Amino acid sequence: MGGDPPQDLGWFARAHDLQEGEKANLVLGEDFHTNEVELLDLNDELLAVIESGGELVFKGGPDDEAVLCTECTTYAVKRVETSNTLLLFQPPGGLPDKIRLPDGTVDDADADASDDEKDRDGPTATPTPKRRKTTTEIDAGFKPPPAPAPGDDADGPPGTPAEAINRAVKDGVPLGEDGLKQITSFAQAGSHLEVTKIEPRLDPMWARLRSAPHAYAGPEREAEIVDDDAGADAGAEGEGADASVGIEEDDLIENTQASKVEIHAAVADGPAFRDPNRGDRWRGIDDTYAAHVLEMLVVTAQAKGMALDAVNEASVKSAMATDDPPTPEPVTQYVLRMYSEPAAGDGTRAIDAKKVCRSVASRMLEGSKPAAAGRLRLGEFLTAWRDGCNEELRAACTRDLLKGLALIEKGASGKEEEALVRVFRDVDLPKQPRDRFRALFALKPRWQMDELEHYIAATSDETIEAQLLKYTRVSQPTTDAVPIYSKR
Repeated sequence: MGGDPPQDLGWFARAHDLQEGEKANLVLGEDFHTNEVELLDLNDELLAVIESGGELVFKGGPDDEAVLCTECTTYAVKRVETSNTLLLFQPPGGLPDKIRLPDGTVDDADADASDDEKDRDGPTATPTPKRRKTTTEIDAGFKPPPAPAPGDDADGPPGTPAEAINRAVKDGVPLGEDGLKQITSFAQAGSHLEVTKIEPRLDPMWARLRSAPHAYAGPEREAEIVDDDAGADAGAEGEGADASVGIEEDDLIENTQASKVEIHAAVADGPAFRDPNRGDRWRGIDDTYAAHVLEMLVVTAQAKGMALDAVNEASVKSAMATDDPPTPEPVTQYVLRMYSEPAAGDGTRAIDAKKVCRSVASRMLEGSKPAAAGRLRLGEFLTAWRDGCNEELRAACTRDLLKGLALIEKGASGKEEEALVRVFRDVDLPKQPRDRFRALFALKPRWQMDELEHYIAATSDETIEAQLLKYTRVSQPTTDAVPIYSKR
Protein backbone atom coordinates (compact mmCIF):
# COMPACT_ATOMS: atom_id res chain seq x y z
CA MET A 1 0.00 0.00 0.00
CA GLY A 2 1.04 3.63 -0.14
CA GLY A 3 2.45 5.58 -3.04
CA ASP A 4 0.73 8.08 -5.33
CA PRO A 5 -3.01 7.79 -6.05
CA PRO A 6 -3.81 5.84 -9.22
CA GLN A 7 -3.54 8.19 -12.17
CA ASP A 8 -6.73 6.93 -13.82
CA LEU A 9 -8.82 7.87 -10.77
CA GLY A 10 -7.53 11.46 -10.65
CA TRP A 11 -9.53 13.77 -8.39
CA PHE A 12 -11.62 10.84 -7.08
CA ALA A 13 -8.60 9.08 -5.55
CA ARG A 14 -7.20 12.33 -4.17
CA ALA A 15 -10.52 13.47 -2.66
CA HIS A 16 -10.97 10.15 -0.87
CA ASP A 17 -7.27 9.78 -0.08
CA LEU A 18 -7.23 6.37 -1.75
CA GLN A 19 -3.94 4.56 -2.12
CA GLU A 20 -3.21 2.04 -4.84
CA GLY A 21 -4.87 -1.29 -4.03
CA GLU A 22 -6.80 0.10 -1.05
CA LYS A 23 -10.28 -1.32 -0.44
CA ALA A 24 -13.30 0.83 0.42
CA ASN A 25 -17.05 0.50 0.93
CA LEU A 26 -19.44 1.85 -1.68
CA VAL A 27 -22.62 3.22 -0.10
CA LEU A 28 -25.64 5.02 -1.55
CA GLY A 29 -26.54 8.44 -0.22
CA GLU A 30 -29.82 8.98 1.63
CA ASP A 31 -31.27 10.87 -1.39
CA PHE A 32 -29.73 8.58 -3.98
CA HIS A 33 -33.06 7.37 -5.43
CA THR A 34 -34.63 10.85 -5.62
CA ASN A 35 -31.76 12.83 -7.11
CA GLU A 36 -32.00 13.51 -10.85
CA VAL A 37 -28.82 14.45 -12.69
CA GLU A 38 -28.43 15.22 -16.41
CA LEU A 39 -24.99 14.57 -17.92
CA LEU A 40 -23.78 16.57 -20.91
CA ASP A 41 -20.90 15.24 -23.03
CA LEU A 42 -18.75 18.28 -23.88
CA ASN A 43 -16.32 18.44 -26.78
CA ASP A 44 -13.17 20.57 -26.51
CA GLU A 45 -14.87 23.63 -27.99
CA LEU A 46 -17.78 23.57 -25.53
CA LEU A 47 -15.47 22.87 -22.59
CA ALA A 48 -13.39 25.91 -23.57
CA VAL A 49 -16.56 28.04 -23.62
CA ILE A 50 -17.43 27.01 -20.07
CA GLU A 51 -13.88 27.42 -18.80
CA SER A 52 -13.72 30.94 -20.24
CA GLY A 53 -17.00 31.93 -18.56
CA GLY A 54 -19.05 31.77 -21.77
CA GLU A 55 -22.70 30.83 -22.07
CA LEU A 56 -24.39 27.66 -23.30
CA VAL A 57 -28.10 27.97 -24.10
CA PHE A 58 -30.63 25.22 -24.79
CA LYS A 59 -33.26 26.34 -27.30
CA GLY A 60 -36.50 24.81 -28.51
CA GLY A 61 -40.24 24.80 -27.99
CA PRO A 62 -42.36 21.92 -26.65
CA ASP A 63 -42.56 20.28 -30.08
CA ASP A 64 -38.96 20.98 -31.17
CA GLU A 65 -35.87 18.85 -30.93
CA ALA A 66 -33.64 20.81 -28.58
CA VAL A 67 -30.42 22.45 -29.73
CA LEU A 68 -27.51 23.79 -27.70
CA CYS A 69 -26.05 27.14 -28.73
CA THR A 70 -22.84 28.93 -27.92
CA GLU A 71 -22.27 32.52 -28.98
CA CYS A 72 -21.46 31.43 -32.54
CA THR A 73 -22.32 27.73 -33.06
CA THR A 74 -25.39 25.47 -32.97
CA TYR A 75 -25.39 21.83 -31.85
CA ALA A 76 -28.05 19.14 -32.07
CA VAL A 77 -28.71 17.39 -28.75
CA LYS A 78 -29.29 13.64 -28.64
CA ARG A 79 -29.94 11.47 -25.61
CA VAL A 80 -27.75 8.36 -25.51
CA GLU A 81 -28.94 5.56 -23.22
CA THR A 82 -26.53 3.23 -21.43
CA SER A 83 -27.13 -0.27 -20.12
CA ASN A 84 -24.24 -0.06 -17.67
CA THR A 85 -24.55 1.18 -14.11
CA LEU A 86 -23.21 4.73 -13.89
CA LEU A 87 -22.78 6.10 -10.36
CA LEU A 88 -21.97 9.74 -9.64
CA PHE A 89 -19.65 10.91 -6.87
CA GLN A 90 -18.54 14.15 -5.23
CA PRO A 91 -15.75 14.87 -2.75
CA PRO A 92 -16.82 13.98 0.80
CA GLY A 93 -18.90 16.89 2.06
CA GLY A 94 -19.98 17.80 -1.44
CA LEU A 95 -19.06 20.67 -3.74
CA PRO A 96 -19.41 24.35 -2.74
CA ASP A 97 -22.73 26.08 -3.43
CA LYS A 98 -20.81 29.22 -4.34
CA ILE A 99 -17.87 28.97 -6.73
CA ARG A 100 -15.06 31.52 -6.54
CA LEU A 101 -14.02 32.36 -10.10
CA PRO A 102 -10.39 32.95 -11.18
CA ASP A 103 -10.90 36.73 -11.08
CA GLY A 104 -11.92 36.53 -7.43
CA THR A 105 -15.66 37.05 -7.95
CA VAL A 106 -18.21 34.59 -6.60
CA ASP A 107 -20.68 32.77 -8.82
CA ASP A 108 -23.79 31.90 -6.81
CA ALA A 109 -26.29 29.95 -8.91
CA ASP A 110 -29.09 30.65 -6.40
CA ALA A 111 -28.35 34.34 -5.87
CA ASP A 112 -30.76 35.62 -8.52
CA ALA A 113 -33.33 32.82 -8.23
CA SER A 114 -36.74 33.56 -6.76
CA ASP A 115 -38.11 31.52 -3.86
CA ASP A 116 -40.53 29.85 -6.26
CA GLU A 117 -37.67 28.86 -8.57
CA LYS A 118 -35.65 27.44 -5.66
CA ASP A 119 -38.64 25.44 -4.46
CA ARG A 120 -39.29 24.16 -7.95
CA ASP A 121 -35.66 23.14 -8.46
CA GLY A 122 -35.40 21.44 -5.06
CA PRO A 123 -36.53 17.88 -5.94
CA THR A 124 -34.30 17.65 -9.02
CA ALA A 125 -31.27 19.57 -7.81
CA THR A 126 -28.08 17.71 -6.97
CA PRO A 127 -27.83 17.95 -3.19
CA THR A 128 -24.75 17.69 -1.07
CA PRO A 129 -24.45 14.11 0.22
CA LYS A 130 -25.23 13.67 3.90
CA ARG A 131 -22.09 13.34 6.03
CA ARG A 132 -21.86 9.80 7.38
CA LYS A 133 -20.87 9.28 11.02
CA THR A 134 -17.60 7.54 11.77
CA THR A 135 -17.42 4.59 14.17
CA THR A 136 -16.16 6.88 16.94
CA GLU A 137 -19.10 9.24 16.46
CA ILE A 138 -21.56 6.37 16.59
CA ASP A 139 -20.14 5.27 19.95
CA ALA A 140 -19.70 8.70 21.53
CA GLY A 141 -22.35 10.76 19.75
CA PHE A 142 -21.71 13.40 17.13
CA LYS A 143 -19.43 16.28 18.06
CA PRO A 144 -18.92 19.24 15.75
CA PRO A 145 -15.36 19.67 14.50
CA PRO A 146 -13.28 22.33 16.23
CA ALA A 147 -13.24 25.79 14.71
CA PRO A 148 -10.31 26.29 12.35
CA ALA A 149 -7.45 28.44 13.49
CA PRO A 150 -7.22 31.97 12.02
CA GLY A 151 -5.58 31.91 8.62
CA ASP A 152 -6.31 28.20 8.18
CA ASP A 153 -7.19 27.43 4.55
CA ALA A 154 -10.26 25.58 5.87
CA ASP A 155 -11.69 28.77 7.38
CA GLY A 156 -15.18 29.25 5.87
CA PRO A 157 -16.84 27.21 3.15
CA PRO A 158 -14.70 26.04 0.23
CA GLY A 159 -14.81 28.43 -2.71
CA THR A 160 -13.69 26.12 -5.51
CA PRO A 161 -13.97 22.39 -6.33
CA ALA A 162 -10.21 22.12 -5.72
CA GLU A 163 -10.63 23.55 -2.21
CA ALA A 164 -13.45 21.07 -1.56
CA ILE A 165 -11.15 18.20 -2.52
CA ASN A 166 -8.30 19.54 -0.37
CA ARG A 167 -10.71 19.95 2.57
CA ALA A 168 -11.95 16.37 2.13
CA VAL A 169 -8.38 15.03 2.22
CA LYS A 170 -7.58 17.09 5.32
CA ASP A 171 -10.77 16.24 7.25
CA GLY A 172 -10.60 12.58 6.28
CA VAL A 173 -13.15 10.25 4.74
CA PRO A 174 -15.82 8.74 7.04
CA LEU A 175 -15.16 5.12 8.03
CA GLY A 176 -17.56 2.20 8.25
CA GLU A 177 -17.87 -0.21 11.13
CA ASP A 178 -15.34 -2.45 9.41
CA GLY A 179 -12.83 0.39 9.41
CA LEU A 180 -12.94 0.85 5.62
CA LYS A 181 -13.62 4.24 4.06
CA GLN A 182 -17.23 5.00 3.16
CA ILE A 183 -17.41 6.29 -0.44
CA THR A 184 -20.87 7.71 -1.06
CA SER A 185 -22.65 7.90 -4.42
CA PHE A 186 -25.27 10.66 -4.51
CA ALA A 187 -27.04 9.73 -7.80
CA GLN A 188 -27.20 7.38 -10.74
CA ALA A 189 -27.43 8.23 -14.45
CA GLY A 190 -28.83 5.96 -17.13
CA SER A 191 -28.06 8.23 -20.08
CA HIS A 192 -26.21 11.34 -21.19
CA LEU A 193 -26.70 14.10 -23.74
CA GLU A 194 -24.48 14.03 -26.81
CA VAL A 195 -24.00 17.08 -29.05
CA THR A 196 -23.25 17.34 -32.78
CA LYS A 197 -22.51 20.55 -34.67
CA ILE A 198 -25.30 21.34 -37.15
CA GLU A 199 -26.51 24.07 -39.47
CA PRO A 200 -28.56 26.74 -37.68
CA ARG A 201 -32.31 26.10 -37.84
CA LEU A 202 -33.35 29.38 -39.41
CA ASP A 203 -36.41 28.37 -41.43
CA PRO A 204 -38.93 29.13 -38.63
CA MET A 205 -37.34 32.56 -38.16
CA TRP A 206 -37.68 33.34 -41.87
CA ALA A 207 -41.24 32.05 -41.86
CA ARG A 208 -42.06 34.61 -39.14
CA LEU A 209 -40.19 37.50 -40.74
CA ARG A 210 -41.70 36.91 -44.18
CA SER A 211 -45.30 36.48 -43.04
CA ALA A 212 -47.90 39.20 -42.49
CA PRO A 213 -47.75 41.69 -40.90
CA HIS A 214 -43.95 41.51 -40.45
CA ALA A 215 -42.99 41.28 -44.14
CA TYR A 216 -42.60 44.62 -45.87
CA ALA A 217 -44.69 44.50 -49.07
CA GLY A 218 -44.59 48.12 -50.21
CA PRO A 219 -46.01 51.53 -49.22
CA GLU A 220 -49.57 50.63 -50.22
CA ARG A 221 -49.65 47.64 -47.89
CA GLU A 222 -48.05 49.73 -45.13
CA ALA A 223 -50.91 52.22 -45.43
CA GLU A 224 -53.38 49.35 -45.01
CA ILE A 225 -51.54 48.16 -41.89
CA VAL A 226 -51.69 51.66 -40.39
CA ASP A 227 -55.44 51.86 -41.14
CA ASP A 228 -55.99 48.44 -39.58
CA ASP A 229 -54.02 49.46 -36.50
CA ALA A 230 -55.94 52.70 -36.17
CA GLY A 231 -59.26 50.85 -36.31
CA ALA A 232 -58.22 48.17 -33.87
CA ASP A 233 -56.47 50.50 -31.41
CA ALA A 234 -58.53 53.68 -31.57
CA GLY A 235 -57.23 56.02 -28.92
CA ALA A 236 -53.91 54.21 -28.53
CA GLU A 237 -50.94 56.44 -27.83
CA GLY A 238 -47.25 56.22 -28.79
CA GLU A 239 -46.13 53.13 -30.68
CA GLY A 240 -48.77 50.84 -29.25
CA ALA A 241 -50.75 50.81 -32.51
CA ASP A 242 -47.89 49.34 -34.56
CA ALA A 243 -46.10 47.28 -31.92
CA SER A 244 -47.27 44.05 -33.58
CA VAL A 245 -45.40 44.85 -36.82
CA GLY A 246 -41.80 43.70 -36.96
CA ILE A 247 -39.87 41.51 -34.52
CA GLU A 248 -37.50 42.68 -31.80
CA GLU A 249 -33.94 41.36 -32.08
CA ASP A 250 -34.08 39.86 -28.58
CA ASP A 251 -37.22 37.98 -29.65
CA LEU A 252 -35.43 36.55 -32.70
CA ILE A 253 -32.43 35.45 -30.65
CA GLU A 254 -34.52 33.89 -27.90
CA ASN A 255 -36.91 32.02 -30.19
CA THR A 256 -34.62 30.91 -33.02
CA GLN A 257 -32.69 27.64 -32.77
CA ALA A 258 -29.39 29.19 -33.76
CA SER A 259 -26.53 31.05 -32.13
CA LYS A 260 -26.52 34.82 -31.82
CA VAL A 261 -23.73 35.20 -34.41
CA GLU A 262 -25.52 32.95 -36.92
CA ILE A 263 -28.77 34.89 -36.48
CA HIS A 264 -27.02 38.24 -36.94
CA ALA A 265 -25.31 36.98 -40.11
CA ALA A 266 -28.57 35.62 -41.54
CA VAL A 267 -30.65 38.77 -41.09
CA ALA A 268 -27.75 40.93 -42.28
CA ASP A 269 -27.65 38.94 -45.54
CA GLY A 270 -31.42 39.27 -45.90
CA PRO A 271 -34.07 39.30 -47.10
CA ALA A 272 -34.62 41.45 -43.99
CA PHE A 273 -34.00 44.95 -42.68
CA ARG A 274 -34.46 47.07 -39.59
CA ASP A 275 -37.48 49.32 -40.06
CA PRO A 276 -36.97 52.72 -38.37
CA ASN A 277 -40.70 53.40 -38.71
CA ARG A 278 -41.49 50.31 -36.62
CA GLY A 279 -39.24 50.84 -33.64
CA ASP A 280 -36.14 49.58 -35.52
CA ARG A 281 -37.57 46.05 -35.43
CA TRP A 282 -36.56 43.42 -37.96
CA ARG A 283 -38.85 42.78 -40.93
CA GLY A 284 -38.68 40.43 -43.87
CA ILE A 285 -39.12 41.54 -47.48
CA ASP A 286 -41.99 40.18 -49.54
CA ASP A 287 -40.76 38.26 -52.61
CA THR A 288 -43.14 39.93 -55.03
CA TYR A 289 -42.23 43.37 -53.76
CA ALA A 290 -38.50 42.57 -53.96
CA ALA A 291 -38.98 41.59 -57.63
CA HIS A 292 -40.73 44.92 -58.24
CA VAL A 293 -37.89 46.81 -56.55
CA LEU A 294 -35.36 44.99 -58.77
CA GLU A 295 -37.19 46.10 -61.91
CA MET A 296 -37.48 49.69 -60.66
CA LEU A 297 -33.81 49.71 -59.65
CA VAL A 298 -32.68 48.84 -63.18
CA VAL A 299 -35.05 51.40 -64.71
CA THR A 300 -33.92 54.12 -62.28
CA ALA A 301 -30.25 53.48 -62.98
CA GLN A 302 -30.82 53.66 -66.72
CA ALA A 303 -32.95 56.83 -66.37
CA LYS A 304 -30.05 58.48 -64.55
CA GLY A 305 -27.68 57.57 -67.37
CA MET A 306 -25.79 54.91 -65.43
CA ALA A 307 -24.31 51.90 -67.14
CA LEU A 308 -25.58 48.69 -65.53
CA ASP A 309 -21.99 47.69 -64.78
CA ALA A 310 -21.40 50.96 -62.87
CA VAL A 311 -24.51 51.68 -60.77
CA ASN A 312 -23.93 54.28 -58.05
CA GLU A 313 -25.47 52.75 -54.92
CA ALA A 314 -25.97 55.98 -52.94
CA SER A 315 -27.52 57.80 -55.89
CA VAL A 316 -29.97 54.99 -56.71
CA LYS A 317 -31.03 54.53 -53.06
CA SER A 318 -31.65 58.27 -52.70
CA ALA A 319 -33.61 58.49 -55.96
CA MET A 320 -35.87 55.54 -55.12
CA ALA A 321 -36.45 56.83 -51.58
CA THR A 322 -37.91 60.06 -53.04
CA ASP A 323 -40.02 58.35 -55.70
CA ASP A 324 -43.80 58.25 -55.41
CA PRO A 325 -44.36 55.80 -53.83
CA PRO A 326 -40.97 55.72 -52.07
CA THR A 327 -38.82 52.62 -51.54
CA PRO A 328 -37.08 52.34 -48.15
CA GLU A 329 -33.33 52.67 -48.59
CA PRO A 330 -32.54 49.42 -46.70
CA VAL A 331 -34.79 47.51 -49.12
CA THR A 332 -33.13 49.07 -52.17
CA GLN A 333 -29.71 48.32 -50.68
CA TYR A 334 -30.60 44.66 -50.05
CA VAL A 335 -31.95 44.14 -53.59
CA LEU A 336 -29.00 45.90 -55.21
CA ARG A 337 -26.42 43.91 -53.26
CA MET A 338 -28.32 40.68 -53.88
CA TYR A 339 -28.13 41.11 -57.67
CA SER A 340 -24.82 42.91 -58.19
CA GLU A 341 -21.12 42.82 -57.36
CA PRO A 342 -18.75 45.65 -56.33
CA ALA A 343 -17.36 47.35 -59.43
CA ALA A 344 -14.45 49.80 -59.41
CA GLY A 345 -14.24 50.34 -55.65
CA ASP A 346 -15.72 53.83 -55.96
CA GLY A 347 -19.17 53.05 -54.56
CA THR A 348 -20.46 51.62 -57.83
CA ARG A 349 -21.79 48.12 -58.41
CA ALA A 350 -22.16 45.97 -61.51
CA ILE A 351 -25.55 44.36 -62.07
CA ASP A 352 -25.14 40.59 -62.50
CA ALA A 353 -27.22 39.76 -65.56
CA LYS A 354 -27.29 36.03 -64.77
CA LYS A 355 -28.61 36.59 -61.24
CA VAL A 356 -31.31 38.96 -62.46
CA CYS A 357 -32.44 36.72 -65.33
CA ARG A 358 -32.37 33.62 -63.13
CA SER A 359 -34.60 35.39 -60.61
CA VAL A 360 -37.09 36.25 -63.37
CA ALA A 361 -37.03 32.64 -64.61
CA SER A 362 -37.64 31.29 -61.08
CA ARG A 363 -40.74 33.47 -60.64
CA MET A 364 -42.07 32.52 -64.07
CA LEU A 365 -41.57 28.80 -63.44
CA GLU A 366 -43.17 28.97 -60.01
CA GLY A 367 -46.15 30.81 -61.48
CA SER A 368 -46.50 28.28 -64.30
CA LYS A 369 -46.96 25.25 -62.03
CA PRO A 370 -50.76 25.29 -61.70
CA ALA A 371 -51.48 26.23 -65.33
CA ALA A 372 -49.07 23.86 -67.07
CA ALA A 373 -48.82 21.06 -64.50
CA GLY A 374 -45.19 22.04 -64.14
CA ARG A 375 -44.26 21.43 -67.81
CA LEU A 376 -43.66 23.94 -70.63
CA ARG A 377 -42.25 23.87 -74.14
CA LEU A 378 -38.64 25.05 -73.97
CA GLY A 379 -38.87 27.25 -77.07
CA GLU A 380 -41.98 29.05 -75.84
CA PHE A 381 -40.56 29.51 -72.37
CA LEU A 382 -37.26 30.95 -73.63
CA THR A 383 -39.12 33.52 -75.71
CA ALA A 384 -41.38 34.61 -72.86
CA TRP A 385 -38.44 34.67 -70.47
CA ARG A 386 -36.32 36.95 -72.64
CA ASP A 387 -39.25 39.27 -73.22
CA GLY A 388 -39.69 39.55 -69.44
CA CYS A 389 -36.09 40.69 -68.85
CA ASN A 390 -34.51 44.09 -69.44
CA GLU A 391 -33.16 44.40 -72.98
CA GLU A 392 -29.58 44.95 -71.78
CA LEU A 393 -29.67 41.76 -69.71
CA ARG A 394 -31.64 39.25 -71.79
CA ALA A 395 -28.59 37.80 -73.54
CA ALA A 396 -27.98 35.90 -70.31
CA CYS A 397 -31.25 33.95 -70.74
CA THR A 398 -29.81 30.63 -71.86
CA ARG A 399 -30.81 27.03 -71.29
CA ASP A 400 -27.83 26.43 -68.95
CA LEU A 401 -29.07 29.16 -66.60
CA LEU A 402 -32.16 27.05 -65.86
CA LYS A 403 -30.12 24.33 -64.10
CA GLY A 404 -31.33 24.05 -60.53
CA LEU A 405 -34.65 25.63 -61.51
CA ALA A 406 -35.98 23.08 -63.98
CA LEU A 407 -35.20 19.76 -65.67
CA ILE A 408 -35.20 19.78 -69.45
CA GLU A 409 -36.37 16.56 -71.11
CA LYS A 410 -36.21 15.68 -74.78
CA GLY A 411 -39.48 15.89 -76.70
CA ALA A 412 -40.80 13.25 -79.07
CA SER A 413 -39.30 15.01 -82.10
CA GLY A 414 -35.89 15.45 -80.49
CA LYS A 415 -35.79 19.11 -81.49
CA GLU A 416 -34.39 21.66 -79.03
CA GLU A 417 -37.44 23.90 -79.09
CA GLU A 418 -39.76 20.93 -78.54
CA ALA A 419 -38.02 19.86 -75.32
CA LEU A 420 -40.12 19.93 -72.16
CA VAL A 421 -39.30 22.09 -69.13
CA ARG A 422 -40.20 20.37 -65.87
CA VAL A 423 -40.31 22.86 -62.99
CA PHE A 424 -38.03 21.66 -60.19
CA ARG A 425 -36.43 24.44 -58.12
CA ASP A 426 -33.60 23.80 -55.70
CA VAL A 427 -35.09 26.27 -53.18
CA ASP A 428 -38.16 24.05 -52.84
CA LEU A 429 -36.18 21.01 -51.66
CA PRO A 430 -35.69 20.02 -47.99
CA LYS A 431 -32.58 21.34 -46.27
CA GLN A 432 -31.47 18.06 -44.68
CA PRO A 433 -29.38 15.90 -47.08
CA ARG A 434 -31.30 12.67 -46.33
CA ASP A 435 -34.67 14.28 -47.09
CA ARG A 436 -33.25 16.10 -50.10
CA PHE A 437 -31.96 12.92 -51.75
CA ARG A 438 -35.26 11.20 -50.98
CA ALA A 439 -37.07 14.00 -52.88
CA LEU A 440 -34.61 13.82 -55.78
CA PHE A 441 -35.01 10.06 -56.29
CA ALA A 442 -38.79 10.34 -55.87
CA LEU A 443 -38.83 12.62 -58.94
CA LYS A 444 -36.69 10.31 -61.04
CA PRO A 445 -34.62 7.22 -60.16
CA ARG A 446 -31.43 8.02 -62.14
CA TRP A 447 -29.41 11.20 -62.41
CA GLN A 448 -26.32 12.37 -64.26
CA MET A 449 -23.92 14.56 -62.31
CA ASP A 450 -24.48 17.64 -64.48
CA GLU A 451 -28.15 17.47 -63.39
CA LEU A 452 -27.60 16.41 -59.79
CA GLU A 453 -24.86 18.88 -58.83
CA HIS A 454 -27.27 21.82 -58.90
CA TYR A 455 -29.53 20.26 -56.25
CA ILE A 456 -26.97 19.24 -53.61
CA ALA A 457 -24.90 21.37 -51.26
CA ALA A 458 -22.36 20.80 -48.51
CA THR A 459 -23.43 21.19 -44.89
CA SER A 460 -21.39 21.96 -41.77
CA ASP A 461 -20.84 18.26 -41.10
CA GLU A 462 -21.14 16.59 -44.55
CA THR A 463 -19.29 17.41 -47.75
CA ILE A 464 -20.91 16.78 -51.13
CA GLU A 465 -18.60 13.81 -51.65
CA ALA A 466 -19.66 12.32 -48.31
CA GLN A 467 -23.32 12.78 -49.18
CA LEU A 468 -22.91 11.04 -52.54
CA LEU A 469 -21.19 8.08 -50.88
CA LYS A 470 -23.86 7.88 -48.19
CA TYR A 471 -27.05 8.34 -50.21
CA THR A 472 -26.29 7.25 -53.79
CA ARG A 473 -25.04 4.29 -55.79
CA VAL A 474 -22.91 4.94 -58.90
CA SER A 475 -23.07 2.76 -62.01
CA GLN A 476 -20.80 3.07 -65.05
CA PRO A 477 -20.94 0.18 -67.55
CA THR A 478 -17.74 1.28 -69.31
CA THR A 479 -14.92 3.61 -68.40
CA ASP A 480 -16.00 6.16 -71.02
CA ALA A 481 -19.72 6.00 -70.12
CA VAL A 482 -21.39 8.82 -68.17
CA PRO A 483 -21.74 7.83 -64.46
CA ILE A 484 -25.33 7.37 -63.32
CA TYR A 485 -26.39 8.02 -59.72
CA SER A 486 -29.29 6.07 -58.23
CA LYS A 487 -30.74 5.49 -54.77
CA ARG A 488 -28.58 3.51 -52.37
